[in-house]
Amino acid sequence: MKTRPIPRGKPAGLWPAATLALLTVIAFALAPMLGLGQLDLGVTLLTYLAIAQAWNVLAGFSGQISLGAAAFMATGGYTTALLLVHTDLPWPVALLGAGVGAMLLALLLAVPLLRLRGDYFAVGTLAISIAVQALLSNWNWAGGASGLTLPTERIPSGGNLYQIAVVVAALSMALTLYVRHSAFGLRLAAVRDNEPAAAGLGVPVYRHRLAALVPTSALTGLAGAVIAFQFVVISPDGVASVNWSLNAVLMSVVGGAGTVLGPVVGVGVVYYGLTRLLQDQQTLSLVIEGILLILIVRFAPQGAWPLICRAVRLPAARRRVPPAAADTGSDTDTRTLEHA
Repeated sequence: MKTRPIPRGKPAGLWPAATLALLTVIAFALAPMLGLGQLDLGVTLLTYLAIAQAWNVLAGFSGQISLGAAAFMATGGYTTALLLVHTDLPWPVALLGAGVGAMLLALLLAVPLLRLRGDYFAVGTLAISIAVQALLSNWNWAGGASGLTLPTERIPSGGNLYQIAVVVAALSMALTLYVRHSAFGLRLAAVRDNEPAAAGLGVPVYRHRLAALVPTSALTGLAGAVIAFQFVVISPDGVASVNWSLNAVLMSVVGGAGTVLGPVVGVGVVYYGLTRLLQDQQTLSLVIEGILLILIVRFAPQGAWPLICRAVRLPAARRRVPPAAADTGSDTDTRTLEHA
């Protein structure tokens, strides 16, 4: 009997990629229209988004719970600062050096780190962050505990720095979209969900974990360079602080790890909704963040974004879909939205 071919339609990731490209162009073009305060806020939000999305790919999609974002941020930020302070290289080369330096650190640590699993991997990455901070604090060529002051006449600022942050955030979003809609992402999820079964089916586990670690480390390093440009002064207690690692975890988990838009929601809730509004009451902000994380893990472990999708989009979908079709189609639609 002759069977009808299954219609394939357009690739699932085409529209999200086109939307991301459009939003990137719009955000890039807004730079001349924004004031200095708005530009500074935009740089901060976009940097947090890049860090959160990088952690999301590493932990949400590949299952490697990392507490080492600060180590790669410090590597990227200090690589850029050292190149600008001790050489005559222009800032674009120093910015590129931030990504390369963070990638080299990831490759160096891959052999011992990727042999660890679960909590051991998390503790290992946390130990690396602490070690990097201690090393920088005692490294005189890098300024020691006082850090380094970047030459202001040779670094981007204002609208140019905002545009750089837009590009870095867009790259992190593009990486997340690729992992979400590619065969590589499916294999990565298989490794996350059941590593022995994935290995038995022929998935090269180590190479896939390495392929997730290296680009996310590079993006985190670029975010560290943006932070160095923004604050001009870079120190171990700043860019190498473990707080960066904790913020990356908090923003991704609160928004929804393993989704594309979850970290976007997480950045808005954690940074703009709490940190910025309660900047004069940091202790209260930390307490609220901790309570929020406990509530999310206990009552909505998938994060706020899937919860929003179920609360808002599903009732609307049910109103549009006939009752006979709702039982078969609505669950699929909701899962698609939750993972967007």
